[in-house]
Amino acid sequence: MKTTARSAWIALSLVGLTLLPSQAKDELRVSYPSKVESSKGKEREKLFSKWMSSQAVMAHNEEMWKKGQQLVYFEFDSAQNLWRTIHSSKLQFKGPYSWRAFIDEKEMETQLNTEIKIGRQPAFIVRENGAYAMLFVSPEDMDAVRTELKELGVGEPKLKK
Repeated sequence: MKTTARSAWIALSLVGLTLLPSQAKDELRVSYPSKVESSKGKEREKLFSKWMSSQAVMAHNEEMWKKGQQLVYFEFDSAQNLWRTIHSSKLQFKGPYSWRAFIDEKEMETQLNTEIKIGRQPAFIVRENGAYAMLFVSPEDMDAVRTELKELGVGEPKLKK
């Protein structure tokens, strides 16, 4: 009886150990951030707001939303802790969205996985000015935002498991 219980425990432990790596593989990693076309840089530059503090950019985003302008792209400068945004009047998100910036790649990947688990998808992920900038949207908004980003020369991020 003692040997059977011990054998069962060892078997369960081995099964548990084999499941652990597969759970880690379910986490996504960024294979390639979005490609940002330099050929459209001058066009994007004309559309950007001025550089602002975190507090100012939140107020600006709210003001633009009230005017019917939706945030579609932004940059974060980690050295100066400043933001700048591009808004569009061509779309309004139907579902929830979030926008984030991270300096650390692991923190960025953790947020990426959190957003995907709650049902949002990355519209773009870029690494510029010392930080990762990311916009997440609901699946029903993805086609519209991808169209806008394509016009800005911002490609889709490539994800891998």
